[in-house]
Amino acid sequence: MFTRIGLLSFSSRKAVVQAPLGKERITRMGDRPEFSLTQLLYFVTIAETGNISEAAERLHASQSAVSAAIQRLERQLANQLLVRHHAKGVSLTSAGKLLIDDARAILRQAYALNRYSSRLQDESEGRLDIASYYSITSFLMLRTISRIADCQPRLTVKVHDVHSPIDLLLDGTCELAVTYSITSSEETRFTEVVTPALYALVAQSHPLADSGTVSLADLAKYPILMADVPSSTGIQAYVESAFIKADVPMPRVIYTTGTEAMRALAGAGLGFMLTHHRPQSMDTPDGSRIALVAITDDIPHLSIGVQMLRSTVPTQRARNFVTALRMTAQQLYTPATA
Repeated sequence: MFTRIGLLSFSSRKAVVQAPLGKERITRMGDRPEFSLTQLLYFVTIAETGNISEAAERLHASQSAVSAAIQRLERQLANQLLVRHHAKGVSLTSAGKLLIDDARAILRQAYALNRYSSRLQDESEGRLDIASYYSITSFLMLRTISRIADCQPRLTVKVHDVHSPIDLLLDGTCELAVTYSITSSEETRFTEVVTPALYALVAQSHPLADSGTVSLADLAKYPILMADVPSSTGIQAYVESAFIKADVPMPRVIYTTGTEAMRALAGAGLGFMLTHHRPQSMDTPDGSRIALVAITDDIPHLSIGVQMLRSTVPTQRARNFVTALRMTAQQLYTPATA
């Protein structure tokens, strides 16, 4: 699913330092430089001051540490960079004079990369990729995106509607995932947004349709409609745990291809489906009518929220999205009773 809000405008910036003798890409492990940006900074500062002691003072480092770093740099570049004059400071060798401008260019581009990265972290505009569990997408996600379109029209959201949203976090496709608390990974952290009440969706002609509330024991007499999704999603295990906690046998399961198929089968009176989402329309695509009844059992805790990689800091775009998600969820869902 691809939802576009506002305009996406970005430029691909590639900071490439070109050596005087060639433009070839560095692709082999053996081509990887062994020196660090800190060593280059020491080199440039010494060249500017003409004195290792003064450079060390400017860099807030010890003179011995600066001297050792420059000696390592000379070995790594296989060139002497400085001429040491006893009690008279240092001067650049011919090789040092040739390499100093490249060293300065690398440092400038490193600083530029750092500033650009900081701006990306703080920007509220641009593109945000979000993985969404398929049954959440058509309810909470669509309404959240509508909210964002009103208040942040320059944010472009791409929603990946999938059964395993965490996979798209782990492979770097998405910055965050909207999913259930039962879906987790050691590499992600879950932030709860809402813990909604649980409902059963049945045909309007169903014997329980007008009851308002039902127990799982009441429902167990009828087939339960479930989407045929991978076991890794944890959905079937959660439903089974709810019946176990209620001390009620699991009903016969009719598997379907997705949410709309479940709604159609429920509307036809072929079974019931469990849901946290209150549909805006009680009509199914084939013209049948459905009804929503609240579950009275003390069901296992299940929240809707946001998963992010533990190793990442959320961008301003992501933080703004989570705020909009939370506000939308508060309007859409009836909280589960404790």
